[in-house]
Amino acid sequence: MRKCVPRTADRVITVLAVIVCAAAAILAFRQLLRGEQPPAVFLSAGILFSGVAVHTLWRMRYMGSWGFFYDDEKIIFVLSRRDRREFRWNELQNAQENAKIRIFCQPFPEAWHFYFPDKKKIRQLAAIPRMEGYDELAAMLIKKGAYAEKTAGKSTASDKEWLGRVYHEIFGERPDKNSRGKRQA
Repeated sequence: MRKCVPRTADRVITVLAVIVCAAAAILAFRQLLRGEQPPAVFLSAGILFSGVAVHTLWRMRYMGSWGFFYDDEKIIFVLSRRDRREFRWNELQNAQENAKIRIFCQPFPEAWHFYFPDKKKIRQLAAIPRMEGYDELAAMLIKKGAYAEKTAGKSTASDKEWLGRVYHEIFGERPDKNSRGKRQA
């Protein structure tokens, strides 16, 4: 099975960022305990850096080995350790029509975006050229005729409704002129 996953260098950089944030948090708390400097600054810095380190570690644990795994028969979208979606290539077009998946091809900067609607949340996954095995995945998607829409061009009423849901999920508001700056639930 072929795969398209984040580069090893990106994972190493993420681990190094966790180490740097943890070290900064330890230094900030150490200065706070010594009492030589203003406590509010070091308390907030310690909380900030420890929060970033813990959140990044949690995301690394939660996400696991995410990415795209595929062969000539099927493609598997691994969104996290517990969430994976599997489609046969010949069923992918039908899944798009039934709104189980939406695939967008973004020409510049080049990327493939995959959206999976659930009952309460829209899960998303993107394949970008920086990932290992991206070129092979893009060639396979084109070969199998998997993508249906490009991000630029005409949009139908169902596309506008879909994009409105995505916009609401990301920004928390409706994409019309009257709702500027107003959050909606």
